[in-house]
Amino acid sequence: MTNAKEREVIDDKSFDVIQKAAGKDKQAAEYLWMIARITRVMDDVYDQDQEVTREDLLEVFDYLFIKLPTNKFFNMHRSTLLSQHISMWNAWMAANRREKGDDTDQIYAHVWRDTHHEVVPIVALLTQGHKQMYIVSEYIRRIFKNKLGE
Repeated sequence: MTNAKEREVIDDKSFDVIQKAAGKDKQAAEYLWMIARITRVMDDVYDQDQEVTREDLLEVFDYLFIKLPTNKFFNMHRSTLLSQHISMWNAWMAANRREKGDDTDQIYAHVWRDTHHEVVPIVALLTQGHKQMYIVSEYIRRIFKNKLGE
């Protein structure tokens, strides 16, 4: 569980990563912000470790039903990004099922829970090319690295 101060730090890191990945593409940045917000609220609902308000849920529903499907960047790269959404969801659910398992299950769960990060270097590839994908990939792995159990 994260407190308000920790979430502020995470948001600052996320802002920085999103800017590096999206470059000058405002629609790509908007897409990544929606994914970040959706995944945070989804995790809070699942873990029940943070209050999720009606407004939080309505915001996410708005993203899922209206803003994400009409985002120009998402629509331009729909087949690539949708495959990532499927992979993110599948890995996150697997992580949730295994987080209380044996030591090996917990190690895998620790890694799988952050599979949603993998879409960020792909956005960098789509907006700025291979070199930026590698830069963003290394950067995100460094700044969001957590110790086991965190």
